[in-house]
Amino acid sequence: MKLKHTVRRSLLILEVVLLAMLTPAIIGASDHDDGEVDTKGRAVNLTDLYVFREQDQNPGAGQGDLVFIMNSSPRSLARYQYYFSPNALYQFHVTQVADVNGTPTGQGDVILRFAFSPPNERGLQAITVTAIRNGVTTTTTTTTGGGPIVTTPLNNNTIANTVSLGGANLTVFAGLREDPFFFDVEQYFRVRAGLLGGGPKVGFRSPDQAIDFTKGYNVNAIAVRVPRAFLQGGTGTNTFDV
Repeated sequence: MKLKHTVRRSLLILEVVLLAMLTPAIIGASDHDDGEVDTKGRAVNLTDLYVFREQDQNPGAGQGDLVFIMNSSPRSLARYQYYFSPNALYQFHVTQVADVNGTPTGQGDVILRFAFSPPNERGLQAITVTAIRNGVTTTTTTTTGGGPIVTTPLNNNTIANTVSLGGANLTVFAGLREDPFFFDVEQYFRVRAGLLGGGPKVGFRSPDQAIDFTKGYNVNAIAVRVPRAFLQGGTGTNTFDV
């Protein structure tokens, strides 16, 4: 009996240790698709973050404009409407860094926040855009034209909202787009099996032969054109960690 108690105590200790090890990973993990669980549905399953100078993609764009893109709702089927969660806040956190060799502090010098209403009968969600810059908060629910900031529903022309916030004009889009992430998941598992001794050692296929697992799937994207001056906040910083 003493042995059984000892074993049970050991198992209990092991279970607690595993929970301590696994719980932070479950709560804090971030990759292309964490899957859906009871505490986190599709609408708050974040996938990829993209940040780039718009001029790198569009030569006619303003020199100081950056584009932020946050994707959620992976594996969304084509021709079906998916919505942003009205119970969540979607946020970009930006740290001003001294230069490209500087170490980011992770401090939220600029936070761009997006909150969504429940969808109306047309499938539109109203958006509240908030900026927190060096402790100062500004919020708007209307475009520079006076209309509401809204999402682009399925089978609708793209709605690019021009928003005045903190003395700058930002352009905001929110809606479904095809998932831009490229991943040959079948070959990935073959490569992994070969490295672990569970199959022949193989390499990845060339891009023209690879099978893109995400092709045909959509994501809900929040895309924002942000002037560099808005992120600088008068500091003259030209490097940002997002």
